[in-house]
Amino acid sequence: MNGGTMMKRWLKGSSYTLEPYISLYVFLFVLFVIGVIFGASLVGSLSFLQKQDLLFFVEQYFQSFTEQSRQLTLSELVNSFWTHGKYVTFLFLFGLSFIGLPVVWFLLFIKGIVIGFTVGFLVNQLTWQGFLISLTSVAPQNLLIVPAYLLIVASSMIFCIHVMKMLFAKGKSYYTIGQAMSLYFKSYLIALLIILGGSVIEAFISSQAMYFILK
Repeated sequence: MNGGTMMKRWLKGSSYTLEPYISLYVFLFVLFVIGVIFGASLVGSLSFLQKQDLLFFVEQYFQSFTEQSRQLTLSELVNSFWTHGKYVTFLFLFGLSFIGLPVVWFLLFIKGIVIGFTVGFLVNQLTWQGFLISLTSVAPQNLLIVPAYLLIVASSMIFCIHVMKMLFAKGKSYYTIGQAMSLYFKSYLIALLIILGGSVIEAFISSQAMYFILK
């Protein structure tokens, strides 16, 4: 059996996170988008002085960022992966229990707020420069990182659904608790691999793009 076939079968083991749960992914995506919109709207609620204070810290960060040597190092990749990997791990752990599901939804919503507020503030204060910075330094890695968050949150919900079926509706689940846990853990590993890809983009592409834009 070649490596490609083995990988295909291994990924197929996590197929329970894809179909027939499309509506679940739509729900989580909408929840995330609401968070983004809410985060962007928070910018408008800030007073002029609050915006100026925050802009001062942003400009200080940009200045220190451009003064640093922009040699590509693994430390940036490790820091990025550690940051996002911790977040995914928290989602995974909270998703192990039905009680933790509201926390998982809240963390996903908070992630949307952070992204929405960041992009909204940059565009509000720096206009087209802020939009360009957001487009090149915020968006690229999140094209992978956000789907990884959606994957692990959806997987946690599906895991809880199967456990509830096993406990309260005998014979309604296709999996044992051990099998469901194994599939959930596989989804976690897949999410980490996606996070690693996003971290590579953030460390080696987005940071360089932002450096040249700020220069």
